[in-house]
Amino acid sequence: MNRKIKNCLTIFFVLSVFFLCVAIITGFYYLRYKWNAPIEKNGKHVIFEVKKGESFLDVVNKLKQAGILEDTRLFYFMGKILKVSHKIKAGEFLINTRWSQKKLLNYLVKGRPYLHKVMIPEGSTWWEVGNLLEANGILRFSDFKAIIFNKPFLEKMNIPGESAEGYLYPDTYYFEKGNSFAHAREVVETMIDEFWEKVKTDIWLDALPKKEQVYRVVILASLVEKEALYDFEKPIIAGVFLNRLKRNMPLQCDPTIIYGLGPGFDGNLKKRDLKNKNNPYNTYIYRGLPPTPICSPSIKSIQAVVHPAKHSYLYFVAKGDGTHKFSTTLKEHNKAVFLYQKKAKRKKRK
Repeated sequence: MNRKIKNCLTIFFVLSVFFLCVAIITGFYYLRYKWNAPIEKNGKHVIFEVKKGESFLDVVNKLKQAGILEDTRLFYFMGKILKVSHKIKAGEFLINTRWSQKKLLNYLVKGRPYLHKVMIPEGSTWWEVGNLLEANGILRFSDFKAIIFNKPFLEKMNIPGESAEGYLYPDTYYFEKGNSFAHAREVVETMIDEFWEKVKTDIWLDALPKKEQVYRVVILASLVEKEALYDFEKPIIAGVFLNRLKRNMPLQCDPTIIYGLGPGFDGNLKKRDLKNKNNPYNTYIYRGLPPTPICSPSIKSIQAVVHPAKHSYLYFVAKGDGTHKFSTTLKEHNKAVFLYQKKAKRKKRK
């Protein structure tokens, strides 16, 4: 082989190595750019779900199917190289397609799952709370029911009753979605913790009473919650109930009967319901407090029971405008009932 051929081969080899290095460096910077560049220029928010038990490849394929990543090879490769492919969390994630692939992978590994806003209205029964949570995909109603009637759980949460009724504090919450008993337990525990936090900071600042005393307050507060539309009347209504209890008079509270009729109540309270001895919540027949709370009372209703208005009222009747007429004697009360029921009938006819 002459010198000329050798020189040509040397030059070819040098140029090959040079261009190979250029290609490698260019490829490296291109991949680095792709890894750090926005997935889309005009990003949009997308809720992306990773189900429990899904592999990293499953997640990558779902990202492609959802239109979040067109080319998933770099994402898959980096997940393996960085050794985080097995660390992807299960849950829902609110992601933005303006993010880079790097940020997306990091968020699926370390980010907090998307939380859904749920508002629990004041005066909700336990089954209304459970149905609302299930309708929002937060949990399964069956798991919710199982945990709120779980005796060891109730003892742990310092609840002496047969269920968590009354302690599912009505408020706005942000929950993950889930379909396990453990997840339902976490959700219910959050709501009960909120109850205890509220009563400690807003009512019993020094020390909590015994759990049985708190339970009696919650039961009566749940009745006040169902009877009073406006907060200013709550201490007055609480005072009426307490006056009747002191005199061993039946509370005669319609909402307790309705609660005893359960989720199937059709909205029409009949006379036979008022005489039904098989309903333990019939406060027309059974004196004293009903067996359990009948809803989740607001903090205002609980405060009304702890600090009731001092008066001699024993009766009240709805006036039709959300307020009530209060009376000290049965004679006065009967007149008020006739007056406002007559007005209600006239209004209904019109």
